[in-house]
Amino acid sequence: MYKLMANINKEFDGQWIFMINCQKDDNGKIIGGEVVLNSESRDKVIREMAQYMHEDSETYIRYIGDIPEGISVIL
Repeated sequence: MYKLMANINKEFDGQWIFMINCQKDDNGKIIGGEVVLNSESRDKVIREMAQYMHEDSETYIRYIGDIPEGISVIL
């Protein structure tokens, strides 16, 4: 089910998410999509997202919330 990022941020706080059918605004910022995987475990989401790699859509993975202590982020 398609959801806006504002709703996703509230519903999945503290979790990793993987989205398909993402939509962007004119500046390239993700504004919504379908969350198909979510977990507190990044590794679990990464392992399971392979089943969606055939999707002919924009995909997106990210952590929702404050980055946990001890985690590094590459931009």
